[in-house]
This record gives sequence, structure tokens and C-alpha cells, in this order.
Amino acid sequence: MSRISTLEPADAPQSIAGLYDAVNKKLGLVPNMVKTLGHSNAALQGYLGFSGAVSSGRLSPSTREKLALLVAERNGCDYCLSAHTAISGLLKIPAQDVQAAREGKSPIRKEQAILDLAAEILANKGVVSDEVYADAIAQGVTPEEALEVVANVAVNILTNYVNNFAEPEIDFPRVAVSAA
Repeated sequence: MSRISTLEPADAPQSIAGLYDAVNKKLGLVPNMVKTLGHSNAALQGYLGFSGAVSSGRLSPSTREKLALLVAERNGCDYCLSAHTAISGLLKIPAQDVQAAREGKSPIRKEQAILDLAAEILANKGVVSDEVYADAIAQGVTPEEALEVVANVAVNILTNYVNNFAEPEIDFPRVAVSAA
């Protein structure tokens, strides 16, 4: 059972209903996470603005999804893991690549460097060794992309924490975080 109920579109004030409409136009639905954030105009606007800005960056949609999978797995967020597994399917990311991303692995060298960078950001609260950053640069990650990795980690931490706190009902095919 959810800790914080969803605010359904029919019950939402106009300022929130407009945000829901924008989400619905983009995704074809308003996920329960968004309907939970709808209780706070500031929180919902903050998430949508940050998410929108990050999605317009240089990292590809598939790389951003793989980052989201890694962050959800590391933060123990079944909601986000379920949502991003579903989105990965829509992006035609093979199931073995989805599983690999959850484990912080990619067969693509540059993407592996990005996942390594994200894993170190997560593990050390943003502190990254010179070695990990130098490896990322050596694999072709630009400073712009490295900062986008930080931003992607941050927006995914936000959603993981919201979902771990509020416990919305998972409205995607359920995927559980690994026990390991």
C-alpha cells in the first residue's frame, strides 16, 4: 500500500492538471510516481524541469536508460527499475543489455566508462577518482557528457528516493531489485 496516495487527474488543481496533461502527451499515461509528486507543485515542477533538461542532453536515450537502471538497482528502487525496464523495452534495448546495465556493465567501451563513472558517483557521493575520470576521458567521454552523467544520476536519485519514500503502486510490469 502506498504511503502517500496518488493525486488523480480529476482531483488535481488546474496547475497540477496542466502538468499531468503534458506528461500524458509525452508518455501516453500519467505514472503513479507523477501522480504522487502531484501533491507538491514545487516537487513535480522540479522533477519535470530537471528530467526534461537532462533528456535534451548529448547522452543517447539508451545510455540514459542504462544509467537509470544502474541507479535504480543500486538504490533498491523497484518502482524505477520496473519503469525503466519497460522504457528500455520500448527503446528496443535487448534484455541482456538491460540486465548488464543493472550490474553496471556494457559491451560498448564508452558506455562502460559512463556506467563506471556513474557507479563511482553513486558509491562515493559524487567523489570520483582521477583514474575513473581519466578512463572515461580515454574512452571518449567529454567533460559535457561527464557532467550529464552526474545530472542523470541526480535526477534518478530524486525519483528513487521519492518512490522509496512514498511507495506508490508500481504501474509497470514489476521488476524487483536483485537480492545481491
